[in-house]
Amino acid sequence: MRKINVGVIGAGYWGKKIVHEYLQLSKQNSLVDLYAVCDILEDNLKCFESYGIPCMTKNYKETITSSNVDAVNVCTPNETHYQICRDALEAGKHVLVEKPMTLNSAEAYELVELARKQNLVLSVGHIFRFNNALRMTRDLIKGGFFGNVFYLRLQWTTLMPPMDSRDIITDLAPHPFDILHFLLGTWPLRITCKAKGYRRKLEELAYVVAEFDNGVMAHIELSWLSPGKTREVHVIGSDRCAKIECLSQDMKVYQNNGFHDAYVKRNDTIEEELEHFIFCIQNNSVVKDCYINESNGLVGAHVVRLLELARKSVDQERTESVNID
Repeated sequence: MRKINVGVIGAGYWGKKIVHEYLQLSKQNSLVDLYAVCDILEDNLKCFESYGIPCMTKNYKETITSSNVDAVNVCTPNETHYQICRDALEAGKHVLVEKPMTLNSAEAYELVELARKQNLVLSVGHIFRFNNALRMTRDLIKGGFFGNVFYLRLQWTTLMPPMDSRDIITDLAPHPFDILHFLLGTWPLRITCKAKGYRRKLEELAYVVAEFDNGVMAHIELSWLSPGKTREVHVIGSDRCAKIECLSQDMKVYQNNGFHDAYVKRNDTIEEELEHFIFCIQNNSVVKDCYINESNGLVGAHVVRLLELARKSVDQERTESVNID
């Protein structure tokens, strides 16, 4: 297999983490190399001057048009995702874009179709798909460990200062929506959402109820008003229940009238996400139908559609039907 040269577009808070992970990955895997880092801010680029990265640029088009770049990881603000991804795909580059994939589903589905036509890998940064605690939870659900699953509760909360340009549904809901699909293997039938802004006009608190087939319900709490950072999933079943702390990858199972720790081998989710992206690229043309892209563009587009329906439910104060095949 030939070496895959990657360019990271956007070197802010999250982009810096991605750059460092690619640098580490390139030390472990001779078939991966971080070739380019792009950011409009000089200070962000200066952070990596001593790492010997061949291309450092403020213009993302220099990255996507370079013959030395095979793939790009897009870590820019949400509103820029569509245009950068489209330009990259049209330039023949494989793409991993952070969530949400785009800000509207029409653009997201357009990117999926473009990637298909170009025979390119399009992945979305739904990083919790690579979380070993959630992988174990999915396997336990599939294996009937919980009995009949009644409902799931997801809490995605933290205390943040008022942010005038970001609403909490778009910013926080992508991970919970994707986790539900990852665990249950299906999309909801209906979504109801109530949301409110207390310190500003845009919403900073939201409650989402998702209704699935077979009577399974899910409740998502999103908040920028609650102290501490909580990323938890609760699974309630007829036989057993579990609480999964996603950040620490801890799982507690409730049975026999008490909670018991379940062993989870913790992993570096970013590293595994990037390794999976590279694997998909390296195997794309050889065994196109023989691998599963865990975070493929179509999943990302469906998640954007759920975000739209949640917003519509808030605006129109009603339950929305999903209709995703």
